[in-house]
Amino acid sequence: MNTPLILVGFMGTGKTTLGKHIAEKDQLTYVDLDEFIVQQEAKSIPEIFEEFGEETFRSLEYKYLTICINRFDIISTGGGIIEGEHAYNLLKNQNYVVWLDCELNILYNRIKNDSNRPNANNKSFSKLKSLYSSRVSRYNEIAFIKVNSSKSLSNLYNEIMKSM
Repeated sequence: MNTPLILVGFMGTGKTTLGKHIAEKDQLTYVDLDEFIVQQEAKSIPEIFEEFGEETFRSLEYKYLTICINRFDIISTGGGIIEGEHAYNLLKNQNYVVWLDCELNILYNRIKNDSNRPNANNKSFSKLKSLYSSRVSRYNEIAFIKVNSSKSLSNLYNEIMKSM
């Protein structure tokens, strides 16, 4: 497999679940970028947002993405990785960016009460739809393939492997 394989997509699309699955199946190294940031900064994502703001968090995403691209085979990113210009431009220059997507009502039900997602917690469906809509074109610009993450892990794996 060509690496790194970088999974992008809106919150709740299953990037972490799929990333772990691919890594286990092919015995590759894996990192969840959000978890990596939390470990490195010794603060939760909501704490980083609250203490320093979203702009600082986006800078940290870029900083740690540059490290992880050179260290891991499979990378699951946070849903808003495309919001930071530096990370977005870095992702545009990667060969294997996979966009996970599925129906918005499925995503909403998965994330609506998740307190670990500062941009989703206690938001209405229409506010999440607006956030989702604002990100779609950026995901599309950086991805070499888009997959429907409401499929089974094995179907997703096979679809991605055929495209590489």
